[in-house]
Amino acid sequence: MAPKSHDRIARLTATLATVITLLICVSAPASAGGWAVGSLDAVPAPSAGETVEIGFTILQHGVTPADLADDVGIEIIGTDGMVSYFAAEQDDTVGHYTASVTFPTTAGEYEWNIRMGWFGPQELGSLNIAPDNDSTTITTAWPTVRWIMVALIVALGAVAVSSLAMSRRNTPAVSS
Repeated sequence: MAPKSHDRIARLTATLATVITLLICVSAPASAGGWAVGSLDAVPAPSAGETVEIGFTILQHGVTPADLADDVGIEIIGTDGMVSYFAAEQDDTVGHYTASVTFPTTAGEYEWNIRMGWFGPQELGSLNIAPDNDSTTITTAWPTVRWIMVALIVALGAVAVSSLAMSRRNTPAVSS
C-alpha cells in the first residue's frame, strides 16, 4: 500500500472515530431537545431511616440555572424496582433546590437520581446502606465516564491533527 493511501486511511479512520465518539456523547441530550446537569451540594453520610436535607443545583446546558416548577426532586430506587420520590422546593436562588430525603431502613444497594422536570432524571450512582446502619457509602461512576470520554475525544483529535500534518508534509509541491 502506498504511503499516500495509508495516510488517507489513517485520517479517515481518525475522523470517523472522532465523529462516532461525539455522536455517542451528545445523542441522548440532543434527542431530548435540551439538556441539563444536576450537581449535589455536600451530602452527609446518612444512616438508614435518617431524614437529610439534600441541596442540589440544576444548570441548563451546564451554564444557566434552570427554573423548573414540576417534577423536581430526589428519587431512590430499590433492587425490587420500588421508587421513593422526595419532591424538592426551589429556594431563593434560581436553579437551587432542596429536598427532605428519608433514606431506606432496609440494608442493601439502591440507585438514586435527581429528577429535573422535563429534562428527565440524572443518575447519581449507587447508594449502599449497610445492615448496621453506621456505614452508608455513596458511589458515583458517571463523572469518571465523562472524563474518560473527554480524554478519548482529545486523543482522537490529536491523532487526526497529527495525521493531517504528516500528509501535508509528504505532499509534493505543485509547479506552475
